[in-house]
Amino acid sequence: MSWAVCSYIVPPKAKSNPGPEGPARPEKLAELSQLALDTLAGLEPELRAAAVISHTGEVLATTTEGEAWGRAAVELLEALEKAGPGDLDSSHITTGDAEVFMVREAGLALVAVTARFVLASLTSFDVRMSLRDIAAEIAAGGDPNA
Repeated sequence: MSWAVCSYIVPPKAKSNPGPEGPARPEKLAELSQLALDTLAGLEPELRAAAVISHTGEVLATTTEGEAWGRAAVELLEALEKAGPGDLDSSHITTGDAEVFMVREAGLALVAVTARFVLASLTSFDVRMSLRDIAAEIAAGGDPNA
C-alpha cells in the first residue's frame, strides 16, 4: 500500500486568549469539542471518524464509541509530529480507500478520517473552522448549554 502525504509546518502562532475566566474547564472543553464534531459530521457526509485532542494528548471527544479510535488518533498525531523538523500545522494523508486530515489550532488538534475522493480543500477548511469554533467559544466565555 502506498500513502501520499502532504504536511505543512508554519511559524508558531500567538497563544490564544483563555478568556476572562481563565482557561476553560476540562468538562466544558469536552462539551465544546463534542459539539464541534457533531457539526463537522453534519458538514461532511463522508466523515468516518474524528477526534479532538488537547495539547497534552488527551482525547476530548470522538465521533465513535469506545476509546480505540481516540488512541489511534493520538498515535497518528504523535507520528506526524515526529516526522517533521518543526511544529506541525496540518496534514493530509490519502490511502486507497480513505483520507486523513489533521489540523492544529488554538492548542487543539482535530484528526478526521473520510471516505476517499472528498474535496480536500473544503474538508481541511471545515476541520480548521471546527477547531476555531471551539477556540472562539472559549475566548468568549460562552456556555455550550445556553
